[in-house]
Amino acid sequence: MRRILLVEPSYKNKYPPLGLMKISAYHKLKGDFVQFVKGCDPALRRNRWDRIYIATLFTFYWKITLDTIRYYLPSVTSPKNIFVGGVMATLLANEIEKETNVKVIRGLIDQPGMLDPGDRHIVDALTPDYSILTDINYEYGLEDAYLGYATRGCPNNCAFCAVNRIEPEFVHYLPLKKQVKAIEEIYGPKQDLVLMDNNVLASENFEEIIKDILDLGFYRGAKFNGRLRRVDFNQG
Repeated sequence: MRRILLVEPSYKNKYPPLGLMKISAYHKLKGDFVQFVKGCDPALRRNRWDRIYIATLFTFYWKITLDTIRYYLPSVTSPKNIFVGGVMATLLANEIEKETNVKVIRGLIDQPGMLDPGDRHIVDALTPDYSILTDINYEYGLEDAYLGYATRGCPNNCAFCAVNRIEPEFVHYLPLKKQVKAIEEIYGPKQDLVLMDNNVLASENFEEIIKDILDLGFYRGAKFNGRLRRVDFNQG
C-alpha cells in the first residue's frame, strides 16, 4: 500500500479540486492510503510519502504554487515522486520542471497508464472522491453539489485562451446522468449541479444536455430539502 498525499496550495478558491478528487478515487481503487491537505502542513511534511500530487490553478499563483512544491520536496525520496498538474502546470510546464525537477502532468489524465504504466483506469472518467474534502477545514461552498462535465474542450481556438492546450479535443457530449448517479450512489443526493464545461453552448448535443439536466430534477422551481436547486454553468 502506497502513501499518497494530495496538496492544493493555500490560495482562495470556491471550486473543489476536481482533479485531485479523481486522483484520490484512483489511488483508493489501487488500495493506497490517501491524505488531502490545503497548503503547507508541518506534520505532513515530516512524513515520508510514496507520491505527492500538487494541484495548480492560475498562472498568477506562480509564487504560492512554487513555494508549496518546494515545501514538500523533503517529503519524498525524489522530486520525480511529486506530480504537478492543472492549468498552470500545463501552461508553464517547462518552467516548473526547470525550477523544481518534479514531474509535470500536462492536460487531462484521460488515457490509461498515465499515473502507473500498465494500469487500465482512466482517471478523468472516475467518480470524484468527495470524502477527501472532510480532511481539511477549508470550505469551498460547493460540497453539496454534483460536480461534472457535459462536454470537454472548446471548438474555438482563441489566441487569448488556454483551453485548447489543456483540453485540445472538443467532446460534444458526456453522459451527465451517469456521472450524477454515480456520485449519488456513493455520497448521497446533492443540492445543486455545477458544470465545469468551457463552452457547452457550442455542443451539437446541447438540447440533449438540457434534457439530461431536467431529467435529473433540475428544472425551474425544483426544490430539494426545501431549498431551490441551482444549475451553475461554470464558464460556458
